[in-house]
Amino acid sequence: MLRSVFGKVVHDQWRMVLGWAAFSAIWPAMYVALYPSIGALGELEKMLDQFPPALREFFASSSLNLSTPEGFLNMELFTFVAPLLILAYTVVVCGGATAGEEENGTMDLLLANPVPRWRIVVEKSAAFVGGTGVIGIGMWLGAAAGAAAVGIDLDLWLVGQAITSTVLLGLARGGLALALGAITGRRWLAAGVSLMVVVAGFFLNGLGALVDWLKPWRPISPLYQYISNDPLSNGLDPGNVLVLVAWAVVGGVVAVVAFERRDLVR
Repeated sequence: MLRSVFGKVVHDQWRMVLGWAAFSAIWPAMYVALYPSIGALGELEKMLDQFPPALREFFASSSLNLSTPEGFLNMELFTFVAPLLILAYTVVVCGGATAGEEENGTMDLLLANPVPRWRIVVEKSAAFVGGTGVIGIGMWLGAAAGAAAVGIDLDLWLVGQAITSTVLLGLARGGLALALGAITGRRWLAAGVSLMVVVAGFFLNGLGALVDWLKPWRPISPLYQYISNDPLSNGLDPGNVLVLVAWAVVGGVVAVVAFERRDLVR
């Protein structure tokens, strides 16, 4: 008899989560280790200075000092790589939270247990939140190990806040995948649509810095809430945190309602 959906998900995924956390730790460690030979010498700054101002603004805010460890990590890690590492986990696992059970033919076995439908969604979501947090911790440990290895004075408290913002971004988009999976019953449809929304949000945030008529729409993108305050330099912004948490919570609520109302009898 299944007593805990949360425990079952943790049992099934702990190897994958720890493996992904270890893989995710490699990237911040690598970029931190590269800083003395690339960032500290100003090579990246010189290269970006050759870009047109509009193109530089798209890839890196003109206010970033890329010769500092924080500016270097913002450009190399937190603009693209860190969000992708987190989103690759949250979008896929959340998209398959209920839809995966349907496609694998195990939903009937799950529903045969005395577990309310809402609890299935909530406990699976809680397990995925925990998994995302473990991956974030792995990234922080990688950054800390890299800084210790090359002797960089890196503010690990601010690094932790930047990684927390990345985790919240992943959960915000994971909430969308969770809801779509509960509504459609199709795992890869939910994950694919969520990833397309991520890409659209990336371009909305980037182009919004360049195109006047797009600027008012930038806050719609979770990418804007994730990076606009530059958490690696300034810490987390409570307003941005609230928006990202709201995205995740709304997605979870929609998933619960949709899963409760769907006819899953075959």
